[in-house]
Amino acid sequence: MSYEEKRVKVATYGTLPAKSPLLVDIPGTQGPRKLHRLAAESLKKMTDAIKRDLGIEFKAASAWRPHRWKSKQHYEETLISKYGSVQAGRKWLAYNSPHETGLAIDFGVGGLEPVSKTAAKQRTTPLHKWLVEHAHEYGWHPYKTEPWHWEYPLPKGAFQSGQHPDDDDDGGDGDDGDEALSFGGGGGDDEADDFIEELDLDSVGWFSGEAPDEQDEPAPAATLLPRAPASGPQSGEVEGEVEGGDPGQPFRVRWRVAWKIG
Repeated sequence: MSYEEKRVKVATYGTLPAKSPLLVDIPGTQGPRKLHRLAAESLKKMTDAIKRDLGIEFKAASAWRPHRWKSKQHYEETLISKYGSVQAGRKWLAYNSPHETGLAIDFGVGGLEPVSKTAAKQRTTPLHKWLVEHAHEYGWHPYKTEPWHWEYPLPKGAFQSGQHPDDDDDGGDGDDGDEALSFGGGGGDDEADDFIEELDLDSVGWFSGEAPDEQDEPAPAATLLPRAPASGPQSGEVEGEVEGGDPGQPFRVRWRVAWKIG
């Protein structure tokens, strides 16, 4: 299937630090951005095809970004301030964003940009239609809620080593070349992430939560991790998480139940 989600998750890959040698420059709308080197190689081939077919010069509105929250409390306070509640805000701002892995981009050209109000219109653009038809050929997959956001899933070993896997069934174009990228541009501030807050609406529907302890593979069986009810015999709250899936497609769902007697 061509237009198929294959989500990139921080729980699987972890977060790349700003100075990681795996990060390389790609063109950005506000100066160079960073991307995992294997994702950047494939992106270069895909954007060369876009320029050939549509005449559009690629620039990313956003690519790699550092983990933005000082703490879970900081994250939830921001959601309440911006969206009125934690529950509403989780739909629009992620605690762990796939951008932290260096395997996700937000397009910033061809009518695509990270603005939720224009999502429906963005799906009608020639660039989005081209991506729906061809992006998978280069190993890129959509986040269907956001037409501007695309991800490049990799086997974990290839992600960690920066080398193409022998078997590229999980993504990539299979080219083992180590040639330097020729996107153009260079330099840039590794720590820079001055993207406008209102445009930073990535990972809709991504459930928030701390990444699990580092494992070779996520546990396939679902487990409940409840928290004890709040003190007081007449009311309380219980919340927890369900983790499961298989090593290639792990998932996590967070739940909360409040109760009151009388």
